[in-house]
Amino acid sequence: MPCQSYGLQTHWQQQHHFKLSMPVAHLWSFRATTNACICCACCAQDFGEHGREFISSELGLKLLQVLADEQQLKQYVGSGKRLARLTAILQQTVLKILPMENTHGRDLVESGKLCERKNGRGVDTNRNWDIDWGKKEKDYDPNEEYPGKAPHSEPEVQVLLALAKEFKPHVWLNVHSGMYALFTPYDHKPHVPNTTDARAALRMLQRIKETICTECVVGSGGHSVGYLAHGTATDYMFEVLGVPMPFTWEIYGDATASFDDCFKMFNPLGQDNYDRVVTMWVKALLQLLELLPTHPATWPVFKAAGMDRDSSRGGEQAQAAKQRSQEQQQADPSGGGPGSTADGAPDKQQQGEQQQEKDGDEGVSRRGSNNDSSSSRTEAAEETISIRRAPGSPGVVGGNGSSRSSSWGVLRQQQLLPLLVGLGGMVALVYLVTRRRSEGLPYARVPVRTRK
Repeated sequence: MPCQSYGLQTHWQQQHHFKLSMPVAHLWSFRATTNACICCACCAQDFGEHGREFISSELGLKLLQVLADEQQLKQYVGSGKRLARLTAILQQTVLKILPMENTHGRDLVESGKLCERKNGRGVDTNRNWDIDWGKKEKDYDPNEEYPGKAPHSEPEVQVLLALAKEFKPHVWLNVHSGMYALFTPYDHKPHVPNTTDARAALRMLQRIKETICTECVVGSGGHSVGYLAHGTATDYMFEVLGVPMPFTWEIYGDATASFDDCFKMFNPLGQDNYDRVVTMWVKALLQLLELLPTHPATWPVFKAAGMDRDSSRGGEQAQAAKQRSQEQQQADPSGGGPGSTADGAPDKQQQGEQQQEKDGDEGVSRRGSNNDSSSSRTEAAEETISIRRAPGSPGVVGGNGSSRSSSWGVLRQQQLLPLLVGLGGMVALVYLVTRRRSEGLPYARVPVRTRK
């Protein structure tokens, strides 16, 4: 972001009744107005909501340094066409960056309470929003997730709510640590909303996973990590304020840390590890900005500026993939076609929104759908067993069309059928486990302490 084309203001957002001041950095292009999101893309990024997650605020501060210094920006994106495109995107973008939301909670952590998550009033502000507020899961721990006496009772939440209503962002990003994940709504429901905006936002995260954080879990927070969270900022931004791209990112987690070693659990130790994490996630934040033209909510802004929609991947490649998908659909009206390739997200887009909604392991489902993930896994297992049967076996079309082949008869005579069925079940189990691992899905509920 060249300094000549961008302005940077810092100020303190006040909540006088509770004597709270929150630092806010406001960055905008001189080509765009500073407060009208009709002619520009507006992004709000919130860091440091939980006091013990030092690395979140460190990332926010580093991002400000990079955006304010063209030389640092070149170190991350180079000096060629990518820099020119990112600069053009930034000239149509207004950002509000909050490097540390929970200043009072951070004071408690720095005083020695290294496991403190809540604010200075003992409330988890990411459970205090008026969206499904006050509901508690069976493993609810008030020391970790106390939602407050009433929704929006906390000064931090009141400040953010006022800012969001005034700013009307297209993007809301809430940055945490405790694991590696890229989340969309919902947190309080086990699926991604069935809207065009939500599906497009999910595809953006899939792109970031492919290029930056391959180990990251991607999907709705409520589906992908095995628990529901109620009263979160991300869900409120989407459901109540209508923010089209609300995200929660988890940028670091050490599963080897002991339960009481919260600093190690939530923050990288050592200069090399710290630099690796910060560098990786600055790249991810810059890619998020680069992907803004691909989302239908912000595409008109960049179209009016004469920009391509998706030159980050290559417009011709995306168009060719779309054309191939259409040709395959015409050739096979039943909807059969290739699955996702190494590219991942674009193939899912071109296969059609309906295919994404049926893919339970991606965390996308229709609102009110009865096709839960367990039934999807059962169908997958049945399919896996069926394709491993010999052609011509009972219930399988193929081979010479006979329902009983000679090989099938030999198997029955030698009483090998139970062994075959057992082997098929083992193959199905290995298939499901491998698939869940490749998708980054958990096998058990996430411990309360590492939650977003």
